[in-house]
Amino acid sequence: MNLRLQEIIAVDDLRELMLFFHEAAGISVGVMDEKQNWLVTIGWQHICTDFHRVNPTSRKNCLLSEQRISEYLNTKEYLSYPCPNGLVEVAIPILLHETLIGFFFLGQFLYQPPDIDYFRRQAIAYGYDVEAYLQALKKIPVVSKQRVDHLMRFFSLFFDLLTRLGAENQKRLHAESEIQKAKEELEVRVEERTRDLNRALLEVGDLAFQLNTSLQQIESLAVTDSLTNTYNRRKFDEVVAVEHGHGSSEKAPFSLIMLDIDYFKKVNDRFGHSAGDDVLKHLCHLIRGVIRQGDLLIRWGGEEFMLLLPTTEIAEAEHFAERIRVDVEAEKFSTVGHITISLGVAEFQKDDSVDALLKRVDNALYQAKQGGRNRVVKCVGG
Repeated sequence: MNLRLQEIIAVDDLRELMLFFHEAAGISVGVMDEKQNWLVTIGWQHICTDFHRVNPTSRKNCLLSEQRISEYLNTKEYLSYPCPNGLVEVAIPILLHETLIGFFFLGQFLYQPPDIDYFRRQAIAYGYDVEAYLQALKKIPVVSKQRVDHLMRFFSLFFDLLTRLGAENQKRLHAESEIQKAKEELEVRVEERTRDLNRALLEVGDLAFQLNTSLQQIESLAVTDSLTNTYNRRKFDEVVAVEHGHGSSEKAPFSLIMLDIDYFKKVNDRFGHSAGDDVLKHLCHLIRGVIRQGDLLIRWGGEEFMLLLPTTEIAEAEHFAERIRVDVEAEKFSTVGHITISLGVAEFQKDDSVDALLKRVDNALYQAKQGGRNRVVKCVGG
């Protein structure tokens, strides 16, 4: 199915979330679809709505900025650029399985306090009311580059999760529709064959078996990553809910390993996404050869994977992670040659929450990558 952004994300709910963010951060946000139709615009600054987009000349600059998005923004890296009218805009693509379905913006802010003379000259050049224009300029937020980097990293992960969940929901609805259709067809066929009871019973039994098989296949697909044939996040949530849910007075110990292929974007850029997919499948096959029965290999997203190790303390998990790292480094992958991975390790602790554990293991992986990649970092403590 070729899904559009509006089909997998409830625009009204997204607008409410963006409104909460704007009220908390004071930064303008916007979401447009792949055809550059605005779906959400929150907190547009008066300097843009009352000046830049009103004057015909400065409005051309606004449209030029939007055009840059479709021309230059085609990866998961975000694009930061000054619009020709002097403000800073930042954008990321919204992707679903490497397909562009929209764009997210932070905009209409400055990295440094404004050059008043520059904007005064601009007001005169465009024929603005100078004092009114400078008053609107005072309301422009000044945001540090570091803060913007953190925000865009968050929103990149946020939209990646949102689009994948939305797409999975659409697949589930489609599957339910197909099942309902099959049930209706079954009822019609049963009614048509009531005169021959034995034959009808055989047909009903056969259809019931097929329906049960289809349901089992759908259930399996719902928790399986189609590319790597590993589990997905939904399976992780199911296992954790059963084994370590709120109903357990004492939760069994377990550890998590989060791993990420180093410089995987370069692999895709140099050899193509087909070769990148082969690397992911080869990597999963390699890891399956060393994990124990009961361990869970999960594709967390993109080139990022999670290993759930039941009844495993952090020292053993760290040793296991190092073994995987060494095996991957020594392995030769078809077409691309050798690759490396970075791994973070964390252990479920007493009175812990799954969210806290995920945050620790994600931080450990981040430290491994910041520390030079191709290494294992364990997170000890809260």
